[in-house]
Amino acid sequence: MAAAVVILGGVILLNAPGVIGSIFGGVGQALSGVVGKLTQTAAPSATDAVLPPAPLLTIPIQPYTNQPTLDLTGTVPTSIAAQTGYSVRIYRKAGTGPTTRVAEVPIGDSPSFTVPAVALVTGSNAFSATLVFAGAESPPSTLVTYILDQAKPKIVISSPGKNAVINGATVTITGQTQPGSSVSARNEANTQTAVATADNTGAFSVIVPIANGVNGINVTATDPAGNTASAVISVKRGSGQLTVKLSASGYHFSPTKTNSITMSMLVLDPNGTPLSGATVTFSLSYPGSSPVTVSSPLTTDKNGRVTWKTTMPVTGVGKGEIAALVETTAFGQVNAQVPLTFN
Repeated sequence: MAAAVVILGGVILLNAPGVIGSIFGGVGQALSGVVGKLTQTAAPSATDAVLPPAPLLTIPIQPYTNQPTLDLTGTVPTSIAAQTGYSVRIYRKAGTGPTTRVAEVPIGDSPSFTVPAVALVTGSNAFSATLVFAGAESPPSTLVTYILDQAKPKIVISSPGKNAVINGATVTITGQTQPGSSVSARNEANTQTAVATADNTGAFSVIVPIANGVNGINVTATDPAGNTASAVISVKRGSGQLTVKLSASGYHFSPTKTNSITMSMLVLDPNGTPLSGATVTFSLSYPGSSPVTVSSPLTTDKNGRVTWKTTMPVTGVGKGEIAALVETTAFGQVNAQVPLTFN
């Protein structure tokens, strides 16, 4: 038979000198390669350790401190508490500088952990924590920030001026210091102390009772980090009195008919400035035993004035009087009288 037909894998091969051998040789090599690939064992790939979420650092109630070190605290998931091989790693970003690793502690028997004596640098210290196990590291925790401030706050007193004379029972001290500072003012003359808190611009105002004569007042500011500074001012309580001016729309009236009358009071403080907020009570008395007419307590306006209008009854011939009582918190009480005539 001159030719032989061989069916191999759906391919018809014709017998020709040298063809069969070469074809089968190629097929053998191809099959050998396929079999080799199918039977080759894949190399094992590295598997990363699966870590729980990042630790939680305790958020400070007061981020400011004047201490150069602090104990950082936080918690880890309860599922890994008391397990060996786990640790907490601490990173710090100081100001605008790079983030650096500063400490690492093993996990203890409880979910809580403490990293003792972590050093601070002046200014902002932003800390984060990661969980480390078997060479793997979790993402960082949320940042918590501490601010190291060891500088004393400045105190600038804007009022009152040096050795000022204060015509009143109190002095109002205003000034500027570090925002958020606690301010106290102690009067050594009467041991009275008043306190205030500087606002977010550093401005403060505190009202201190004063005694007669010279009053030395020590003003102390304590900033949020705990640093303190002091300034001393001296004021003298003046002997000035309130000035009151009582007037009326008339002073002579008929005793046989009712009469309307308008009374006016001007109140000036010891420095001669109109005093608003003073309480004034007017009263009217008449000849004989006629009842007294009394106003309700009234208050002076921004110009130091207050008025009251009323009607006087029929009365006898003789003398009457307008009286006024002026009451203030800062300057005490003052009385004023104006005579009236009924004829």
